[in-house]
Amino acid sequence: MPENAMERLLERLKRIERALENEPWRKSMQELVDDFSERLEEIKTWLEPLLECDNPPLRWEPLKVMITEGGPRGFEAPGARLYGPPGRYVEIVPKARQVFNATGRADFISPKGRVVLARFAPGEWSFIWPVGDDDEWRSAKLSPTSLADVLQEMMT
Repeated sequence: MPENAMERLLERLKRIERALENEPWRKSMQELVDDFSERLEEIKTWLEPLLECDNPPLRWEPLKVMITEGGPRGFEAPGARLYGPPGRYVEIVPKARQVFNATGRADFISPKGRVVLARFAPGEWSFIWPVGDDDEWRSAKLSPTSLADVLQEMMT
């Protein structure tokens, strides 16, 4: 048994940490992060012709992002910053597991605004973004075409 207050505190914090590691949210968060990681790699693969050509118009920078939902210390996930013409960029960052009508969310963020990439089932992601000022929304399943459309809107 620990003898002083700091040793007792340390022991209690370790017990809490062990209990939190077995929380149910951890498994679903890991599934979301794994699925998003696969989508991020897929996006990068689709963009390879623009990233690896002579004098590439785009540059990909990997990011590490903390999702703070649910966990005591957050959950580390991959993200990316995509640089285009000077002053133009898009950050691709996972945001949450719990989303209204979805099972995960990542945001595409640029100086021009935000487009949500929502996960509706494992491997099924769709872009959702507002159109105009009339509370109208557009959506498109994640594909090379929808990605190109979203990036064009955000970078030009």
